[in-house]
Amino acid sequence: MPTPAANPLENALAWFASAPARWLGEAEGVAEWVWVVLQGDFADDPTTAQTITGGLISMIPLVDQLSDLRDLVANVRALREDENDPWRWVALALTLLGLFPTLGSPVKAGLKVVVAEARREVYRVGKVAYKGRNRLEGSKLWKETAASVERGIGRLDALLASAPMRKALAGLRIDEPYRYLSQEIRALASSLDTKSLRAAYDRALDALEWVLSRVQRWGASASSGAAGELLASLVRIRGRLNDGLALALEPLRHWLDCLARRLEVQGDMQYRAMVNARNGHLVVPTKMPVNRVVAAIRRVPGPVIRAADSANPGLLTAPQVPPGHFDISPSAKYPLTGVYATFSKRVVADVLRPGTRLVRVVDPQSTDNGVYWMLESEFKALRSKDAWRSRFAVWHHWNGNGEFVVYEVPSGPGLRVWRGPAASQELRDQSGKPVTDVGGEKLWLPGGAEQIAVHPLDLDPSFLSRRGKTGWGYANEVDDFVLAPIGVPELRNNLWEGKR
Repeated sequence: MPTPAANPLENALAWFASAPARWLGEAEGVAEWVWVVLQGDFADDPTTAQTITGGLISMIPLVDQLSDLRDLVANVRALREDENDPWRWVALALTLLGLFPTLGSPVKAGLKVVVAEARREVYRVGKVAYKGRNRLEGSKLWKETAASVERGIGRLDALLASAPMRKALAGLRIDEPYRYLSQEIRALASSLDTKSLRAAYDRALDALEWVLSRVQRWGASASSGAAGELLASLVRIRGRLNDGLALALEPLRHWLDCLARRLEVQGDMQYRAMVNARNGHLVVPTKMPVNRVVAAIRRVPGPVIRAADSANPGLLTAPQVPPGHFDISPSAKYPLTGVYATFSKRVVADVLRPGTRLVRVVDPQSTDNGVYWMLESEFKALRSKDAWRSRFAVWHHWNGNGEFVVYEVPSGPGLRVWRGPAASQELRDQSGKPVTDVGGEKLWLPGGAEQIAVHPLDLDPSFLSRRGKTGWGYANEVDDFVLAPIGVPELRNNLWEGKR
């Protein structure tokens, strides 16, 4: 009897495992092969090559569907152990996102790379964090998976840089893939509901019923019986979908919103068209060299005061570091080395409550997640560039200004900071010597406003705002003697990606 013509879904299975030798002559071999493929669980630590290959394969119709079916099988197995664990329902919902028909192939491929990392972390953390509680907050879900999202973005970088993906993106006229992904994911989060997730599950169940029916019909007794048990589990979980997904829906929406913002920041960091190469244009500097600052200040003092001693002298001794806080002493690691000396009179270790809004004034080349910040109320009280430079003691060659970024402390334990009055800052030349006027007086920016120092790596990029304009201009030839940027600068985030 001739072998039946292979179904397209059976052809798709060939991407995941080599067909057994008896494939051409025995239907039982086909059934057992299908069964083995469906047993695939989440890879613990895929290589970069596997990530790229998996991402590209997931853009192929039917093969994409099969990878979702494999993941769905793993989700159902996990839920069989505990159907009340909200972490496992979140993992299932993450898998169902890949079955949404409204998502284009590039979105699915990109989303799956990041989701795969996060989903493994959801299972790992869930085993520790669940402990019988059937409520999960979105802020906790994001916090626990943020590190895995960062790893996923690293793998997504590799996928988007691959030649086949660049070609696909060029054909689709997607010049900024991260921004495109961000927009699509934000739209997905706003429209996500139990009905849409249930419909995705039903589509997967229909496909799995087709596959498992053939395993039962053609397979050996062992695989046939196991396939029947799996099918029964799939039907049982379907009956519990409304209750289970209710536990996961709000946390998942919050997670997707955070992911969208993080991808938006990553797109700004890339600042390139992934289908081509890094942009090669020159950036007009908005900070001027210290020698020009010295010359400019001698002509137009601006906010500078002349005095023998500072109005707010810097601290001479580093504070003791409370348990769990970060160090700002001379022995602290960059960029926190010696930060204590930029405070005057006192510096206090504090933890800012969730919802607190901080502002950092930056220029186009500054990093958003720097050390020095101020409360939003302090920023709103400033009326000019001179007021900012004077009150926070920021020299022209340190920060060219023009833009600002807001950070809102997310839900959770709060943000560790050091806070206190900003110390006066003395103008020094290129050799580090104090600059004086014709009368021998030193030149100072007085300081005195409350500044806040944070550890840059404690800032979650997903809670950084897009940059805005200060309204003070970028620079002007009256007091800064810096060439203003030509045209309208594009407001893009810029992160310092250091290590602890």
